[in-house]
Amino acid sequence: MLLLLFLLSGAYLIGLSRPQVIHQVPCDYTTSSCRCNQAADACEFNLQVFYLQTFTKYSLKADGSINPVDGYVHYINESGRLSSYDGKVYGAGYTEAATVDGKTYRPFIAINGRIPGPTLIVRENQTVVVNVTNNIRGQSITIHWHGQLQRNTPWMDGVGFISQCPIATGGSFRYIFKAEPSGTFFYHGHIDGQRGDGLQGALIVLEKEPETTYSDIPEQHTINLLDWWPLPFIDVFTLQHSAQEVYYPSSVGDLPTPDRDKYTASMLADGTDHGIIPYYSGLINGQGRHRDIPYSKTRLSTFRVDYGQSYRFRLVGAQMLYAYKISVDKHKLSVISTDGFFVQPVHAVDYVIVYPGERYDFVLNANQDPMQYYWIRAETLEVNTTGELPYSSLGNVVEAVLYYSNRTEPQSTDYASIRSTRPSCTSSAPCVAVNCPFRSFHPSYNTTCINVDSLRLLKPTSPSELPSNDPTDGQEYFLNFGYSGALELPDNINGRIFELPQKPLQIETQRSTLNLTKILCPSQPYACGDGCECLHMLSIPYNSTVRFVLANFGTESHSIHMHGHSFFVVAVGYGSYDDTNNFVNGTNLSLSCSADETDAPEFSDQLCTTMHWRAGLTPSLKVTTSTLRKDTVVIPSGGYAVIQIVSASPGFWFIHCHLEPHHMSGMAMVLNIAEELQNPAPSGMTTCGDFTWSLADFYQKLDFDPTKSSQPLTTTSSLYCACITTTAQLGLTIAFSILGFVMLILVPWVSCIVACFRLRSKQKTYQALVNYDASYNLYVNDDEQQVVKKTDHTEK
Repeated sequence: MLLLLFLLSGAYLIGLSRPQVIHQVPCDYTTSSCRCNQAADACEFNLQVFYLQTFTKYSLKADGSINPVDGYVHYINESGRLSSYDGKVYGAGYTEAATVDGKTYRPFIAINGRIPGPTLIVRENQTVVVNVTNNIRGQSITIHWHGQLQRNTPWMDGVGFISQCPIATGGSFRYIFKAEPSGTFFYHGHIDGQRGDGLQGALIVLEKEPETTYSDIPEQHTINLLDWWPLPFIDVFTLQHSAQEVYYPSSVGDLPTPDRDKYTASMLADGTDHGIIPYYSGLINGQGRHRDIPYSKTRLSTFRVDYGQSYRFRLVGAQMLYAYKISVDKHKLSVISTDGFFVQPVHAVDYVIVYPGERYDFVLNANQDPMQYYWIRAETLEVNTTGELPYSSLGNVVEAVLYYSNRTEPQSTDYASIRSTRPSCTSSAPCVAVNCPFRSFHPSYNTTCINVDSLRLLKPTSPSELPSNDPTDGQEYFLNFGYSGALELPDNINGRIFELPQKPLQIETQRSTLNLTKILCPSQPYACGDGCECLHMLSIPYNSTVRFVLANFGTESHSIHMHGHSFFVVAVGYGSYDDTNNFVNGTNLSLSCSADETDAPEFSDQLCTTMHWRAGLTPSLKVTTSTLRKDTVVIPSGGYAVIQIVSASPGFWFIHCHLEPHHMSGMAMVLNIAEELQNPAPSGMTTCGDFTWSLADFYQKLDFDPTKSSQPLTTTSSLYCACITTTAQLGLTIAFSILGFVMLILVPWVSCIVACFRLRSKQKTYQALVNYDASYNLYVNDDEQQVVKKTDHTEK
């Protein structure tokens, strides 16, 4: 009996300790995907960020790292092979060349030598450790983990001057966070359009209990979308804003001639603006084809399937500006998830529309002729509105190839012979499109819209996580996302043009040095009559039901991303449409900007700063367990989206338009949730510079309870081999040990010593490890079978 009690005490200690078996995941220029061992407790990745040149192979240093100043230019010859200009062969010991769209020779941002960066694959609730090194000369960077909740770790969110100091040239930063929720996500730069230059990659968080009705192989079936430009994106942005218009030169670097036409924004099928910058080309997983280049002189991404099987495809909207509709020739799709949440499946889908920042997962049944190749098309929503209905597409499309294992992988010389066709939409068999940015297509398109607000969760939300139907007193906020219009006012929210602070808000010691009174936006609604440039921030109390009415009275749709939250999409309202061609011609009638409520807001009125529901026209707003959850939602032109959250995650959280030109112009703000309850940043972040921290420190931060007034550090003695971590455990351990000593003399002590050293060898403590070096190099072998322990544990 006493022996049983002693064993239970050991089990108690083990249960309260923190397991830390780390998989140091191989991830370099040779690996497009990096998967963590599913049995590991923590996954460690290393990301090296460089500024490289397309169509160029780089030599490797003796340690295997990339030498960014020793490159050799290549091209794709008539046979579809990559050749060097000097005629030499650069194979082993050199990186691969990024051929992008087959045409554009320009610098790009490479992660581990690749564009996009490697797909990182982890399991839900694993601890993710990412060591980022910035090798770009003259540019600082950060990495945002798009869609990850960052509960208790808001300073790991990766937004420069909001959650952290940017990583300077030559600097490094260690991100550690818990992988939640599961689903399809991505990581990307969050400074000056660097995402568009290649600083991004997919992040896949696998479910603990995977679905068995289809194959889920993220390494093979993740589609990463990126629109591509002839210049670094900051230069494209500057060109576009130089005169609130774009005169594209005949070639990059040439002064436009007076006879060149001014570019005017392209339009969607609802008559609203879309392409404020001329489309150039696009990439799927870093590869595509510019329309000037023959198929034989480019490289396209390919996706392999086996006949008769079903596959989960993960679609990542990493693009900067354009909305794409994705289709697979001859194959119907079943939409099953968006932004990390399973939805009740929508079957027989022809087009999945994805805006910047969104993600959608769909299942493809491989049931067509296995001896054919099939186009995967990502086509922009732009149409030519000068013709007759239905308006024709402008033909801006990114292509990839689906092929069956019955055939060999297609090569460049095979692309031109692919004869598969787009979905055929007829009145008797209309097409189905999911996530339309407007109420509906004109009937002549023969296309049915499945709008985002009609999607429902497959797995109900726990009632304990639901916000109330009605917001907590005073916690309903009306935000007008104003797009540059006739007033030539930069993009804004409620007339406030966002400006970043000079120091990160999330770091208390840095924030305390800011003169917030001077830089914060005025709270009075009319204080920014002509727009004002300032730090736009809302302070929100803890654990409240908060409702945001995200309105859009401009002439272009916006995709709005909220950091640190998966919000509930309660309702979506659309603008007014004419009866002729289904164009938007006015705003939704439920909202008003005027005190007398006689008129709806004027279309393109981006300075509506006193918005409210019109009397008697407030829509029915209810949250149920099946209400859709997302982190990025499209606000239709002339309409609104109503979202709700529970403010249970204290932190400074960014909310902004994910169309990068809008974000960079000022369409952003900060939600300051429960500032007095926020988890203090790790001590190493209190000043700017290189940052690293231990897993022991992370786990202590992860256990932070914002409802407790004080969070003392654990300084318990390292008695019993440092496996005793709290006073309660110490008392219980002493009691059990005395009892064991009386009955079993020295055996229990020997057992305790053995057990404790075993715990220490597996790095299964965290709080009492304040006196120890927590950077244990435990890792799981690549064969995912054996746990190996290095013996370089060092006591401080």
